[in-house]
Amino acid sequence: MHWADLLDAIAAEVRSGHSLSVGYTIAMERAEVHGDVLRPGCAFAALATSVSQQPDEALVLHALTTAATLGGHTAATLQAAAGVLRERAAVRDEATAQSAQARLSARVLTAVPVLFAAWSALTSSSFRTALVSPFGAVAAALGVLGNLAGWAWMRHLVSSVAP
Repeated sequence: MHWADLLDAIAAEVRSGHSLSVGYTIAMERAEVHGDVLRPGCAFAALATSVSQQPDEALVLHALTTAATLGGHTAATLQAAAGVLRERAAVRDEATAQSAQARLSARVLTAVPVLFAAWSALTSSSFRTALVSPFGAVAAALGVLGNLAGWAWMRHLVSSVAP
């Protein structure tokens, strides 16, 4: 069960006439969520003072404690939070899809020079001779370092966009 589904399940229990704490207990019995705080058997009363490091779980905790504290239309509050969680998931999925080309380019740009150098070393005696010379060894070492630096930079760029 996803966090948004958990909020929907609690909202459904509230709509059916249960209190928020009873709806939470019933939904958690069926839930298969395991967060920092929200786990099967976690008491509703303990949520008010709980803090999670996971952003989605933190939103669930905030929605539950806000609904319990402020009252009002509890089911609507929970469903609005579920909508925010679904929107967050959609944004994460979109970022992952959009960064796929960058990840592929990084792999290609890392592999092609290595494969070209390996192919040249296997097929060309003049390349091997140049590679073992002092200038060739320095050039190869700089090429490897540059390739590793480029790979690390692309990995940093892509991971900052796509979680």
